[in-house]
Amino acid sequence: MDDEVLLGEYILPSKLSHYRNLMPSIDELLARVHITLSMLDGLIVAIGPGSFTGIRIGLSIVKGLSEYLTIPAVGVSTLEALAYQIPFIKEDICPFVTSRKGEVFTALFRWSDNNELLEVKQCTCLKIEDIGSIIENKTILIGNDYPDQATILRQQSNEYCIRAPAHMWNLRASAIGALGLKEIRKGSQGALNNLEPLYMRGADIRMTKNMPNST
Repeated sequence: MDDEVLLGEYILPSKLSHYRNLMPSIDELLARVHITLSMLDGLIVAIGPGSFTGIRIGLSIVKGLSEYLTIPAVGVSTLEALAYQIPFIKEDICPFVTSRKGEVFTALFRWSDNNELLEVKQCTCLKIEDIGSIIENKTILIGNDYPDQATILRQQSNEYCIRAPAHMWNLRASAIGALGLKEIRKGSQGALNNLEPLYMRGADIRMTKNMPNST
């Protein structure tokens, strides 16, 4: 982004294998918009909640580049960024991202009269079928996996729930960048060791079956 103007953006497939393409994609994107690393003034990264692996990789890259380039870095909530993609509406916004075992991380946001995005219900983790339990007003739903999540939500009959259009159900780097830019301008970025992931729960780490015990 140059000031608030989006110069370029990549949307990669949401599969584990796409991580190996992340660094080449960054190099290609910078080349296509004719920017070198030395021209960057700040870095912005999603801190979660979401994929443990994706969050760790993103934070590691941004922290490394920030220290190498001596430029500020800020973190942005994944849920806030999803809600930010539906601007200036009167209805509440319910963003959610896949957790595991049929659960999602979710919260509620609302635009104020001054066009500020406010979190009106803090992040929680629940079954996607139970999203209606936290909704009391007409609310726009937006997730990060339309084929799977919307299929389940279609079975819900809550009259207050309205699904955002399918093409909007991708977390956009531009939304993360726009929110982070505001924080950089405010000078609210802190030390890199304070840039921590927002996991909301412990990682599900298990021993691989048939793995020999350590001695």
